[in-house]
Amino acid sequence: MTKAFMKGNEAVAEAVIRGGVDLFAGYPITPSSEMLEYASDHMCDIDAEFIQVESELAASTMLSAAGLIGRRAFTTTSGPGLALMTENLSNMILARTTALFVVVQRAANNITPEQADYNYATKGLGHNGQRGYAIAPSTLQEAVDLAYTALDKGQELECPVLLMMDGMLGQMEEPVEFPPYKPSKISGKLIPPTGCKGRAKEDSRSMPRPLSMNETLEDALERHRSDLYLEQLKWLDEEVMYEEYMMEDAEYIIVSYGSSARICRDTIKMLRAKGYPVGMFRPITICPFPEKQIAGFKDRGIKGVLTVEMAMPPMLHYDVRLHLDQNIPCRFYNRCGGNTVDENEAAEAMETLIKEVQ
Repeated sequence: MTKAFMKGNEAVAEAVIRGGVDLFAGYPITPSSEMLEYASDHMCDIDAEFIQVESELAASTMLSAAGLIGRRAFTTTSGPGLALMTENLSNMILARTTALFVVVQRAANNITPEQADYNYATKGLGHNGQRGYAIAPSTLQEAVDLAYTALDKGQELECPVLLMMDGMLGQMEEPVEFPPYKPSKISGKLIPPTGCKGRAKEDSRSMPRPLSMNETLEDALERHRSDLYLEQLKWLDEEVMYEEYMMEDAEYIIVSYGSSARICRDTIKMLRAKGYPVGMFRPITICPFPEKQIAGFKDRGIKGVLTVEMAMPPMLHYDVRLHLDQNIPCRFYNRCGGNTVDENEAAEAMETLIKEVQ
């Protein structure tokens, strides 16, 4: 393991490079630009390609093309750039190809942190209600670990992977440990570099078409989408990741993710010092969402839930409410505009909830 003290954007780029990648294609946008700069210097370390393109649309098009021939590619962007990638993201999901999109979220009109791209990443990634695989680290070490394996996971699930960071994680510096370099591996499941030549005739995963004279193109597309949806439902049992913090004896729970969750650790310590049995549940995968784990709060005797996030209106909050037993009070504390959540304000919000329940 190689140890370093690095900025978040640079650490993630190094992790992806070490994880085995063939191409970086991107366009600079704050607060993620250091990732592009780092890739420009270090993709050559593994004899991989770096391309600074003319737009985010061009970047996502190149990633889509790389995925179609089974190659591993990544880019980095922020909210405005992610919006421009929508069409290609949708088509990649339908074609069952993968790439890694590192999203360093920012507030609407500035470069400070926010978590307001949550709905974009989880509620239909692009047009036609598509879904990808979205993960949200809360520390730089976790970001490194997730980035290192992200393209492997994308090839396994045959979909784009979104690593949802924010300006705080991208710009802060922390000590990290990097795993060793590993070679890129070409997926054997996707369209070969020769295009249609050499592809099995019955392989209709990425190009839905009628399988018989009795099936229309519309039916073929519906079958393709249904098969994809059923496979993604399995993610709820097989791919969900989360962390529990001081949950063993907790009666009240903070649900938070990403950099907001790391701030909430101090909130919980403050509340514990006052004698309140408070813990935290932190989703690591936000798509798939830990639905069953949230629903299980009832059986664990949880009396109240507070969601904490940097988004206006709250977004994580409504996912939690949807799956939480409706008899358990659920409130939210949120900030936006580039303001990070405050551990003292979160503690006050939880104390208000506890008094309400008692």
